[in-house]
Amino acid sequence: MDIQKNIEEIRKNKGIKQSVVADKLGISQSAYSNYISRNSDMKFSLLEKIADAIGEPVVNIVTYPDVYIKNTERKTVCLECIEKDKTIQHLNQYIEILEKKIKK
Repeated sequence: MDIQKNIEEIRKNKGIKQSVVADKLGISQSAYSNYISRNSDMKFSLLEKIADAIGEPVVNIVTYPDVYIKNTERKTVCLECIEKDKTIQHLNQYIEILEKKIKK
């Protein structure tokens, strides 16, 4: 997992310049660039600040390109998983209908 790469891809996809993120962090653009270009682990406190600066939850940065949301039970859920669950529910309903027709 490359957190720095994920941050940069998300930032670019949102059209946010490095200088804008750096300003929100209260650092120079070159300092921000240095944080991003490091191959070492990023401190969680810095990750939280960058996530806030680009308007993305930390979980989305860590799991990018998958996007996660909070469900009603306050658990983190994969959007793709929700779609798969819906498909499974529809298939199960279809199977029930077919089973009822076969029993007739």
